Amino acid sequence: MPSIDVSSETYAKLSAIATWEGISEGEVVARLLDRKPQRKHRDDDRVPVHAVYRQVRVEGAYDPHTQTVTIKSDPWNGEGFSKPSAAATAVVMRYSPERKANTNGWRFWRVSATGRFLDSLRSA
Repeated sequence: MPSIDVSSETYAKLSAIATWEGISEGEVVARLLDRKPQRKHRDDDRVPVHAVYRQVRVEGAYDPHTQTVTIKSDPWNGEGFSKPSAAATAVVMRYSPERKANTNGWRFWRVSATGRFLDSLRSA
């Protein structure tokens, strides 16, 4: 039968889990290996977005995992916003301080690759 080398500390942990679950150490390892890997969040998952407001193009990135928007253009230079609408409001306030700034970010930002509203990325 094949075997693997583990530290005493790791074996103690495996043994404890096996005892709690009422299974062998080998079954603990097998169950861990059978788990579906969780996809890690990566920066390259961000979607380039932009908005043109008052003839100024503002570049950003949308993170579909957190639904945050980072504005890359000046004067924000990478500032993150908790929601697309918060980022849209920041742009409106910058270029139209006299205007009521509440703005629907899902219909303000456009996916740069398609030109469609950010809303197009929401799950149906």
